[in-house]
Amino acid sequence: MKTCIYCKQAKDEDEFTLEHVISQFLGGTQAPDHLKTRDVCGTCNSNLGLFVDASFEKDFLVYSMLSKAAYSFFNPDRPTALPLRCMGTSDLDPPEMKEDEVCELWIGPLGEQVYWIRPSDERMYWYSGGNPITARKVRTRAYFLWSERSQKNPMITWLSFGDAFKGRKVRKVSCTEVEGADLSEIGFSEADNLDLTRIAYFNGMCSQAQTRTAQVSMYLRYDVRYMAKLAIGIGHTLFGETFDNSRHARELHKALWYREGHPEPDIPGQSALRHENDSLTSACGINNAVTLTVIASGKYLALNLNLSRKMNWNIALAEIEDIKELMGEDMREGICVILFKTIGKGVSVSLPELIAHNQNLVKHQDLVEAEGLANKTVGYFENL
Repeated sequence: MKTCIYCKQAKDEDEFTLEHVISQFLGGTQAPDHLKTRDVCGTCNSNLGLFVDASFEKDFLVYSMLSKAAYSFFNPDRPTALPLRCMGTSDLDPPEMKEDEVCELWIGPLGEQVYWIRPSDERMYWYSGGNPITARKVRTRAYFLWSERSQKNPMITWLSFGDAFKGRKVRKVSCTEVEGADLSEIGFSEADNLDLTRIAYFNGMCSQAQTRTAQVSMYLRYDVRYMAKLAIGIGHTLFGETFDNSRHARELHKALWYREGHPEPDIPGQSALRHENDSLTSACGINNAVTLTVIASGKYLALNLNLSRKMNWNIALAEIEDIKELMGEDMREGICVILFKTIGKGVSVSLPELIAHNQNLVKHQDLVEAEGLANKTVGYFENL
């Protein structure tokens, strides 16, 4: 028997699975092996992925920031699929849409419009793309409108549309006639009578002369449980049972399992929506990357999460008094893990090294190489 670090339940060892403490949507696959663990039960791995990880990942601002990084590393000489970007619930009301459905607008890499008609879920109203489980089980329809810019590099649109909605039961229908191409090769279906009615509607409502609006929903506490989960996972992998049994870890668990009306956990930290320290956001990150920093701060060891030097969160990871015997000097000055998910690269540096790199004092070669790949496409999409 062993105990899950998240639910604290004792279970048989065969119920435990590999957990990327840093989620894969942030690039956790590229994180060092010591930030992965098999001390998480399968139930938590699955359920927390849906209700905690996805709550963070599918937030409009986070989703947009992560998608932008993929565009930054795009190589026009070797084109790959790019993610569609969710713009929220459209103001359109296509024919025969049910009361419990929404019409969600997504934008392609070259300004293409995609209208996805899917079930609404009030419990997950801020999730871009709705409930992930529903999306995998319920058949839905999405309508794709190619743009004039698609003609300038049609392979980008072709690959991106082919990759769109993978793993979901989405019937993809093109509202644009594409000569000389078999759209069934990238998963498109022949239009049925309902599709034909909707194609006429979308083509009529989405011409260049039309102005369309979309509404974005946000939940201001979308990040609380995720940051607590991240802190629990990193604290466990760095300090083991000493951390697991600490008072602070118990407070983090309160935050992880927090529900409206529960007592507020006693955990210092700051959300990206309330972050006021621009210098910290700039210093503790790398453009087009996810950066995690662990550093001593007063009585706490703090965890900082940074997205592309634009969004920044921090949370008290542990009380130094509890884990001081296990702390190395490197943690006092700060250790960083920098993840470039799009290019499959992870870099570990000290915080002083990261700051020196960002201030152009001493450049770190691995970071220079990654940044160089992003700089190759500066202005590419704007100039198409």
